[in-house]
Amino acid sequence: MQAAFEASARRLPELQLQKIIANRAAASGFELDPGESEALAKQLLAGSKGSVTLDERSSLTEATITLTDEDVDEIRRLPDRIEAAMTGAAENVVKKSADVLLKAIRRQWPAIKAAHEEDRAAFTETIQLLWGDALDKLDMLIATAESVGGQAVAVARASRSKKRIALTAALGRLHIRGVQVANEVLTLLREGYADAAFSRWRTLHEITVVAIVLGDHGEALAIRYLDHDLVEAERAAEVYQRCHPKDAAKRNNTKALKQTMEDYEAVVAQYGSAFRSPYGWAAEALGKEKPTFQHLEEAADQAQMRLQYKAASFGVHAGAKGLTVSVADVFGEGPPGAASIGGLQEAGAETAYSLVRLTGPLLGPTWSVDKLAGLNVLIRLRDAAAKAFTRGGQAMRDATWVTEEEVEAWTRAGESVHAEPKDQS
Repeated sequence: MQAAFEASARRLPELQLQKIIANRAAASGFELDPGESEALAKQLLAGSKGSVTLDERSSLTEATITLTDEDVDEIRRLPDRIEAAMTGAAENVVKKSADVLLKAIRRQWPAIKAAHEEDRAAFTETIQLLWGDALDKLDMLIATAESVGGQAVAVARASRSKKRIALTAALGRLHIRGVQVANEVLTLLREGYADAAFSRWRTLHEITVVAIVLGDHGEALAIRYLDHDLVEAERAAEVYQRCHPKDAAKRNNTKALKQTMEDYEAVVAQYGSAFRSPYGWAAEALGKEKPTFQHLEEAADQAQMRLQYKAASFGVHAGAKGLTVSVADVFGEGPPGAASIGGLQEAGAETAYSLVRLTGPLLGPTWSVDKLAGLNVLIRLRDAAAKAFTRGGQAMRDATWVTEEEVEAWTRAGESVHAEPKDQS
């Protein structure tokens, strides 16, 4: 389609010149047939001084075709006219081509969809065969963590003590969000998206680290953490004003933006200039002017997770490393570029560990038999899930894999053996 369009575009100057030549010949008293006009146009465009043979005409002994100043001007304007014509023609061709392509896709989609669903069903069955035990154990752990954490929050809210209101609120919200992310990880693993699941675990790890730091430092830090929402709101307001200045200038929006700025200035005045940074809520507790997430990891005694966190980051950002590294790369061929049966153990096992770490701060600092029993159950379920994922990963590494070509070759060899005539002697 593109080649045909470009070929037509290349002929436009010649076709226009043919038209001019034919008009000038007619003005001189004789008609040129299309082949003659084409031959003359090609010769002129090539800059040739040779002759062109015309068909004999009984009433014509000689003729002169003269290009006028107007013709020369028209030829000079040809590039601009052609460009304008090409733009319109291109838009028309693209639209018609897209209409044809879209119509074909819609006509063929039922069959394509059926084939995709058949392939997906077979793939999901393979995932369940290889990883079903591990995935079910992780599912059980997530559901249990949600229940244990929810009960802990309910008990804390029912308490008459007002010493941990902000801490309970912060840890409760973080736990709800963490459980949601863990379920996202599970969903991605069931579909064979190991890298995406590992990237979502990265978020769960961040939530877990923040929860541990809050749990260790108590109510005062939790208040700062919740108040830091005003800093994030001010940043969002700055982006909004920069990207949508017209909307930001509307009266109802300017009032809201003014209130956001006033709230921001108030919390900065209350907590100090260090509060402005992304993790400024932890500045005083950690003794850092501009604390980073790595500082939070160290404070939460999770510095050993830096390598896994970095590896999970490759699938989040658009760096070149994400194009060459994949936890699903079972065969050493680079990222599979699609759903894969390999690499599920990384995100699965790490999610199991992070989920228990996330729930722990909700259960303290005072411990009851119920809390200890709940934590013990979570640890057992975590270990069972982690071991199941480890077994799945080991089975993937130990398995003997064959290519489709090898299977087809063996099939043909088998058919050949069955087709050989039996010895009748």
